[in-house]
Amino acid sequence: MSPTPTNKKAVDTARKSAEALAHKALQARVSLVGAIGEAQATAQEILDQREVLLAKHAQELESLDAEHARSEDTIKTAYDTAISGGWTARELTDMGYSAPKKKKARRQKPAAAETTSQAAPPASPNHTGEQPSSAGTND
Repeated sequence: MSPTPTNKKAVDTARKSAEALAHKALQARVSLVGAIGEAQATAQEILDQREVLLAKHAQELESLDAEHARSEDTIKTAYDTAISGGWTARELTDMGYSAPKKKKARRQKPAAAETTSQAAPPASPNHTGEQPSSAGTND
């Protein structure tokens, strides 16, 4: 049974009304998802700003470290010059000028080839002919 002409208008109106309600309900849900996207974009912007600051401060720290190293070299030179000029280490210490600390030699990370050559030689096979486990050889 198909709708009558007068009934068709009522059906169309009811359909449009239902669709409008559905769109309204979906729009509310869509805006909730939009809020997630907005919050994620804000968080990413903050992380990007953080990375820029970290890079900037890393450069500043490297610069200060280099200046400090030059100052330490100047102290060592001045101290050595004072010793060469007749002052004793004891006299300088008594005045509050202790001997500059010796710089520790920086160890460079060994290349991959060096680390494998420094590993312990393989142990001889055990009585079953199997290689022993290397679980306890973390040096």
